[in-house]
Amino acid sequence: MTARSDPEQPDGSQGRPERRKSPRFEVNVPARLTIEGLVVAGQLRDICRDAAWIECARECAIGAAVTLAMELPGTGGPIEVSGTVIRVGPGEHQPHGVAVLFEDIPPSAATRIDFFVALQGY
Repeated sequence: MTARSDPEQPDGSQGRPERRKSPRFEVNVPARLTIEGLVVAGQLRDICRDAAWIECARECAIGAAVTLAMELPGTGGPIEVSGTVIRVGPGEHQPHGVAVLFEDIPPSAATRIDFFVALQGY
């Protein structure tokens, strides 16, 4: 698992200025998104303290309220967080990618996400 940043442009500059408050890390773990009451299987591809990128087979609208369930390696079980879709795009391995900004993270979930990030050695 590695820290991610926006890809370099041909001239060597970064694509977009980094706006994240926290570093994000690549992961590849199963996840479940609940979108408008429908549970959709997906794959968590990266995560940071306050957001995640999930690939799934279902399209999702920007601004949609979702719930993300995941199990980060080494954190002791499932984590569930609510959030809002802030970006959509094509996935690398599934048709759709969804960026979810977490909202009202339960303290236990926040601690476990922080612990996972710390395990990554950043």
